[in-house]
Amino acid sequence: MLNCKTVLAISMLTASISFPVFAHNDCNATKLHDYMDEMKTDLKSLSFEIRSGNTENAITRIDSIQKYLSLSRDEMPYLFKHKELAGDELDKRSADYQSAIDKTSDVFEQLKVAVNNNDQATIKSLTKEVGKLRKLGHRTFQYEC
Repeated sequence: MLNCKTVLAISMLTASISFPVFAHNDCNATKLHDYMDEMKTDLKSLSFEIRSGNTENAITRIDSIQKYLSLSRDEMPYLFKHKELAGDELDKRSADYQSAIDKTSDVFEQLKVAVNNNDQATIKSLTKEVGKLRKLGHRTFQYEC
């Protein structure tokens, strides 16, 4: 039979090994992560719809992306929690995050107009801009679990 110290040692070892797994799951278990996954799916579909010339479905995808951007704006990136930001620093970084979301939403609004007008040059330019904003946002605000 195991004594109390052995059981305690085994429990602590198990917990220390398991902690990174639980921490990883916590990082991905946020509303923001879910919204970003939905936008990722919509972006892939949007690309297909634009190439196919299906304006109605492309507009539906843009509307969905804008909805998730709006929902994302009110969430806090996990990176902020991980870095334990507080006070003025949290306020500044949150304002930067919201500004990035707003700028991205504005580009999607412009893209919506370009898709409706079948303006291929503007569509191409704005889709490149979306890609740049996405990369910048992820580099700045995303925590790699």
